[in-house]
Amino acid sequence: MRVLTRLTAVETRLMLRDAAGPMFTVLLPVALLVVFGLPGSAHKADPALGGHRGIDTVIPSMSVMVSMAMVAFFMLPVVLAGYRERGILRRFATTPVKPAALLGAQLLMNAGVVLCSVLLTLVIGVVALGMHLPNLPLVVPTLLLGVLGLFPIGLLVAAVAGSTKTATGYALAMWFPSAFFAGLYVPVEYMPKVLRRIGDFTPLGAFRQAIQAAWAGDVPHPLHLAVLGASFLLAGGLAVRYFRAT
Repeated sequence: MRVLTRLTAVETRLMLRDAAGPMFTVLLPVALLVVFGLPGSAHKADPALGGHRGIDTVIPSMSVMVSMAMVAFFMLPVVLAGYRERGILRRFATTPVKPAALLGAQLLMNAGVVLCSVLLTLVIGVVALGMHLPNLPLVVPTLLLGVLGLFPIGLLVAAVAGSTKTATGYALAMWFPSAFFAGLYVPVEYMPKVLRRIGDFTPLGAFRQAIQAAWAGDVPHPLHLAVLGASFLLAGGLAVRYFRAT
């Protein structure tokens, strides 16, 4: 535990030296929250949202979803692929500190980035945009399940990508269809039924729906929780199997 704590502190300092990526990951979701949360239409009850307001449902869930995706699909795999490309993982394997500890430190650090983004979304939404305080007993475990369901996808990308360029390519290939089916471009409530159904079975789409329900005070649909659980088992298992130091 002491080694993990020290490694997490070191990785955090290294991340803060080049803060452009983390800052973008934190500020982009907040910018989306503000842009879409300011118009008056976001503060009116919408029948398509079950009578809830957009500022309490689709808008904060979009913000949180983007933050989670930026970390899981981009930050995490690109950094780890860079470590492999520069031989850092190989050197770790020859020391008492194994690469598994470095992976744990990366997971904790990136989870902290997501937490900062969510807290900023919450504070700005409630204080500046009139967002209702979400149901935190539902939101917190849903966020944790999102980390467990989406971060292994980033680990899997890092496991098969031999360079930062390759990892970025894989991340982009995943991001655009995942974001579409998660309702980033068109809210899923306004999608054709078949597209919405497809989104239910994508990890990012399932997380978006689950966090949106939890934010509004509803229990997430069991299907969305099951999809995130399956993503954890499948992507996590494949990442463990194929991850290598070289």
